[in-house]
Formats: sequence, C-alpha cells, structure tokens
Amino acid sequence: MNKRNGGANQRWKVVYVDKAAKTETKGLNEEFGFFINRPFYIRSRMPMERVMEVHGAAWTRLNRWRKNVKSQQFYFDEKTKTVRSNHWKNYAIAIYSNGGHPYISATSGVNSRWW
Repeated sequence: MNKRNGGANQRWKVVYVDKAAKTETKGLNEEFGFFINRPFYIRSRMPMERVMEVHGAAWTRLNRWRKNVKSQQFYFDEKTKTVRSNHWKNYAIAIYSNGGHPYISATSGVNSRWW
C-alpha cells in the first residue's frame, strides 16, 4: 500500500543557520540545491516545527529547536555528496532500503549519498 499522501508529516524545510540578508549564490551546488558547508536545520512543517536532531551519534529524532545546538544542525558535504551532522562530522544522514525503512539515521557509511 502506498502511504505517500503529501501531508505535513512528509514535508520538510531547510532553514540555514546564518539566514543571510541577501540571496547568496556563492557556494551553491546547483545539482543538489544545497549551499556547500553552510549549516542548516531540517525542520518539520508540522505545527510544532520541531527539528531533526542526531541523538547519540546514530539515531535521529524530532526535537524542539534549541539555539546553537550542533546536533540539530547539518551541512552538505560537496566531496562525498552527503548531508552530514554538524556535531558528528563523520556521520551522514541515511535513509535505508530505498525509503522503505521507517527510520532515518546517521551513519559513517558512504551509502548515504543524496543523488
């Protein structure tokens, strides 16, 4: 059964930490749509607008936003084409089984590429 419904529970927003006053183009990876090595939050579009947080260097969970908490920040690594934790820099976000697995985790494996 296809469980994709386009609801708020399946939509996310990337919010960059520095929130520059003007639109930046320097450092933008056009193919992937991320600014290279620029920290961002992955924020839920659900009413509480919680953010993804890497917990214990492996599992992710939604948590309330807290200012300057590096385990809630991510960045796009141009070299490996992965989204990495800003706290555990050797861990990248992974979605297993081509999206069939119910969890998103952080892993040191290279199978976490976002293309």
